[in-house]
Formats: sequence, structure tokens, C-alpha cells
Amino acid sequence: MNEMYIGLDIGGTNMVAGLTNGAGKIINKVSRPVNKAWDPAELCRQSAQLAQQAAEVGGFAADQIKAVGLGLPGLVDNKTGYVIQTPNMPFDNTPIREMFQAEWDVPVYLGNDANCAAIGEYWAGAAKDCDPAVVVTLGTGIGGGLVVGGKLYTGFAQSGLEVGHMIIRPNGVLCGCGNRGCWEQYGSATALIRIAQEAMERDPGSVMWELCQGDRFRVDGRIPFQAARLGDLSAKKVLHRYLEGLSIGLINLVNILQPEIICLGGGISNAEDDLLLDPLRGLVLAGCFDKSKPPRLERASLGNDAGVVGAALLCDMI
Repeated sequence: MNEMYIGLDIGGTNMVAGLTNGAGKIINKVSRPVNKAWDPAELCRQSAQLAQQAAEVGGFAADQIKAVGLGLPGLVDNKTGYVIQTPNMPFDNTPIREMFQAEWDVPVYLGNDANCAAIGEYWAGAAKDCDPAVVVTLGTGIGGGLVVGGKLYTGFAQSGLEVGHMIIRPNGVLCGCGNRGCWEQYGSATALIRIAQEAMERDPGSVMWELCQGDRFRVDGRIPFQAARLGDLSAKKVLHRYLEGLSIGLINLVNILQPEIICLGGGISNAEDDLLLDPLRGLVLAGCFDKSKPPRLERASLGNDAGVVGAALLCDMI
């Protein structure tokens, strides 16, 4: 029997379900918006319905689905089937596997969204055939996932690789987790925006003001790169400061884990190489303890599909 997999990438705004084969190839995808008023039971009901829809659109019956994987932001425990906590969603010590299976009785696996992205890139993306492989997602915060020996590494309590919360600057910027100086306060898209806004306040003549139409709250992660491309000195200084903070965390990962590859995902990773990856590679190499075999530093290649593919193949990776 031709077994298939379904991966769900569940976020605070949308959920996407993808039907995949065992090689991580997406056969079809379906999606629907997430209503913030949904309680956990309704969210699980909607998730199960969307997964069933993905199977039906692909022409597969329930007994042909080997497993369904759910990728969620926050802390999840696949062993117990619980979501411990997740930002902007109604989960708090929620038995999501049990609730999902009450709607559709299929094998269900749980994973953190960044871990799912790592699996996706390892199976079908930029990290294919690389081991160990690290994926770092640069968004509102910083997420991370590690595949080693062909398996996802999640640590003793299933919450390992929360790389965004390694402290790189003692007594630094206050983080949402309660600590100060976490990496995501210096290397995330949110951090880049904050650094750019601070620079704009110091330099009323910066091109960044023009690009955001005079409203500093319209600054996004693209504007500093666009302004730097136009020769804006303040924007160039913003990128220098940002890349310095981003590189510190990457250097730590290299010296601790010595992966074969680190893939960068998230919107920031789409910046042109000469403004992002090229200088970042130089900074990381300079900080490597063992410079004889530095890891490859590449852009993740699957985009939003990484989470879907990774969630689908969770059952074979944990």
C-alpha cells in the first residue's frame, strides 16, 4: 500500500495542511485562516478537518495515511502528546493529540515549528544529505532545529534547541522570556527593526525615513537592506550591528555542535547575499574555533513549505 503523510503547519493566523510522500514531496496543500476566538477543542477540530481535506483532495483514504504531524510554535511534548505552551494560541498544557484523534483517529505526532522546518530542509531542502544539520529561523524571535544521526534532537524535556534564548550579552536587552541579552533580541527580524528605528531617530536624514514614508512604525526587515543598497550610511551601520549580533549566536552553535550546515530561514534570509550571507560567513568563520572545516552557511530553500514537510515526516525523525 502506498502510504502517505500529512503535515500541518499551525500558526496564529493560518493553518496549512500538506499531503506528502515518504521523500517529502508535497502532493497537494490546503489551508484556512485561524480564528483567534477558537478554543483548543475547536482548533483541534478545524485542524483535523483540514488534514482530512488534504487526504481527500489527494484521493487517499484514512488507512493510507501513515501519520499526521502537527507543527506548532512554542513548547510541545510528543511523548505525552501535550502542547505545554505556545504564544498567541489557546494552548496551555493541552492534550492536543487526544483531542485531534477524537476528531480523526490516525497516528499523530507533535513538533515545534522550528524543529519541523529543520526536518523539512534535511529531507528535501538545502540541508539534504547533511548531518548534523542546523536550521535557524529568523522571525519575530529566533527558532532552531537540529538533525543529528538522521534524527531530530529535542533534548531531555523535548524542548531543546531554543537557540533564540541563549544569552549572548549579560544584562542586555530584556527578552519576552524574562531573561536579558537573549540572542533573539539581537538577531531576529524584530531586533533588526528595533535597531533600524533607533538609528532613524538619530539620523533624520536617513533614506530609511523615505522608504517607510516618514512613519517609523512601518519599518520592516527589508528596509535597512534596501536603504543600504541605496548607499545610506545609517542603514549600513544598522546592518553591521545586526550582523554582529546574529553572528555571535551562529558562532556559538558552530563551536558547540560543529554542524555540517546551518540553514537560515525566515524573511530576513531572503536578503541579497552581498548584504547578508557573504559578510555573515566571514564573521562566523572568524569566530570558529576549528577553521579547518567550517560549516556551510546557506539560505533555507523550502520557504513556508519546510514546516509542512517536516511536520509530515515527524514520525520517522523522532
